[in-house]
Amino acid sequence: MRKQKNNASAKKRQPHSRGGHPAELIQDIYRIMNERIKCAIPEIQHSCLLILEELAVQDNVMQLDLVRATKLKAPTVSVCLQKMERDGLVTRKSDENDLRATRVFLTDKGRELDNQIFKRICEQDAAVEATLSREELETLRIILAKVHSGLLDGAPVNDEN
Repeated sequence: MRKQKNNASAKKRQPHSRGGHPAELIQDIYRIMNERIKCAIPEIQHSCLLILEELAVQDNVMQLDLVRATKLKAPTVSVCLQKMERDGLVTRKSDENDLRATRVFLTDKGRELDNQIFKRICEQDAAVEATLSREELETLRIILAKVHSGLLDGAPVNDEN
């Protein structure tokens, strides 16, 4: 019978275990950065973070606008807003002109949480920038913007392998 090695001495998982596909690398980088950011705010779900980010840019928006902006399903937004309201991060009020519509506002506590998140994001940006030269960083920005744009524009999926 073989003894298992101690996991503490195990090597870190390689992010490109299947050949370094760009989507795999991006997903792995996202996971790493998301885990580091969530260390400061472990109590909030990812979908609620998306809503928080939208409200930090512009609040006093209708709940339906948050569904469109975050691309989350309406029930998901509704549940997140209930949690966020319970936690004092947002307030919801009926629209004065259309009582069927609900407007959402970020509270001071919500703004403070967004500031904490933004600070963590800036720390992660600084860590990335420290590993790259100025030219590499500019090239990375150009490439990521191009990938982002292509994905938003609905770039076709290549099923050939």
